[in-house]
Amino acid sequence: MKKARVLLIATLLSFVSVIGYSQGRLANESPECLRSLSFYNDYMKQNNLKEAAPLWREAFKHCTPGVRQGIYVDGIRIFRNFIDNTSNNELKNSYIDSLLMMYNLRLEHFPSNAAAAAEFKVYDLVQLRPDSDKEIMDAILEAMKYAGNEVSPAILVLAMQKALDLNKSGHYTVDQVVEKYSLVSEVVEKLVSANNGDAEQAKTDIDNLFASSGLASCENIIKLFTPRFRENPNDRDLVATIVKLLNDADCTEDQLYIETVQALYNMDPSNHTYARYLHRLYSNRGEHENALKMLQSAIDSDQSTDEEKANMYIEMSNYYLQRLENLPKAAESARLAIQRSSTVAGRGNLILGLIWGSLKCNGGNDVESRAKYWVAVDYLTRARAADSSIADEANRYIQLYSQYFPAQEEAFMYDIIDGQNFTVSCGGMREVTKVRTRK
Repeated sequence: MKKARVLLIATLLSFVSVIGYSQGRLANESPECLRSLSFYNDYMKQNNLKEAAPLWREAFKHCTPGVRQGIYVDGIRIFRNFIDNTSNNELKNSYIDSLLMMYNLRLEHFPSNAAAAAEFKVYDLVQLRPDSDKEIMDAILEAMKYAGNEVSPAILVLAMQKALDLNKSGHYTVDQVVEKYSLVSEVVEKLVSANNGDAEQAKTDIDNLFASSGLASCENIIKLFTPRFRENPNDRDLVATIVKLLNDADCTEDQLYIETVQALYNMDPSNHTYARYLHRLYSNRGEHENALKMLQSAIDSDQSTDEEKANMYIEMSNYYLQRLENLPKAAESARLAIQRSSTVAGRGNLILGLIWGSLKCNGGNDVESRAKYWVAVDYLTRARAADSSIADEANRYIQLYSQYFPAQEEAFMYDIIDGQNFTVSCGGMREVTKVRTRK
């Protein structure tokens, strides 16, 4: 009697469930579909997957495809359980095929919320068929399509690994590997910009995988991307990718690198990074006017901080001094650097000291022609005080230049006395200093 009562209650509950289903999305489904759904769901709630499986099969058979996402979610659970509990490889492989079919049906019928499912499909494939590189790569690309810029960084690293594996097995050409690197790099850069916590490490891993593959040669990159750049010279994402690839592979001497960096600069002249790239490129080519123009553009950019501007003025000063031997311009740039930030005061004053020590002074008596060394030592002393890291270098030049100070009796002959102010004019430059003599 008690057993009959339990059976009656179960039947009534199932009937209530069927009525509930018939009033919702399942209103047009057959009684067989509704009944199977009701019974197998009870077993699923109890985590009794073995008893749920035959009833789930009935629901899958009788219910309209796509009517309920839970059918595919539950199917994934059921087939995972079968896979975990069989040692028959042939049967296990059949279950894996069924598991993947559940994922595919879920993605097909419920694409709007399938991003997570697509990624779990990848992870299941990696676990269950780790050597099926092509199948895994296809699943990765599918997951990237559904997730867009919210894809897991781990998926992107896996994509790079599988692209290289496919190349080693002869299924991917070098061009295909480079294309995949370009694709995942673009996505991971966006994740980094969006402050995704794992994206920075993923970016490093992806770059390291590609760099160590031996495929990131200048020849390969240039061969693949030159025609693409010619066809789409205004595609900012494409151009930025080419610049990154060439830069990372140290292909900065190639014409394509110059053209793509110039294209980026033309798209965004305010970007000081592109201007600095161009400065270095023109500098390496000996195109001094263009090199200095780009460096000045980087300095003028609103994106540059005062400290960055100061360091770039130091770079400009050294350029005038070492490459062009234009001492007045080198001195002007050094002064501008010091005005921008005290952090470069040591280097700026060191440059000014060396400039004054190198000036050629025409005319004047023996003392006046060597007065430039007083000014040079003034600047070198300031440099030493401002930056201890260059103190030894400054001291060496101070010792060197001090040897050229006039002797005290020599200065006295020209009515020049220690400690008095003295205006030095030399090489178009003018400074006020103090007289110092050798005793």
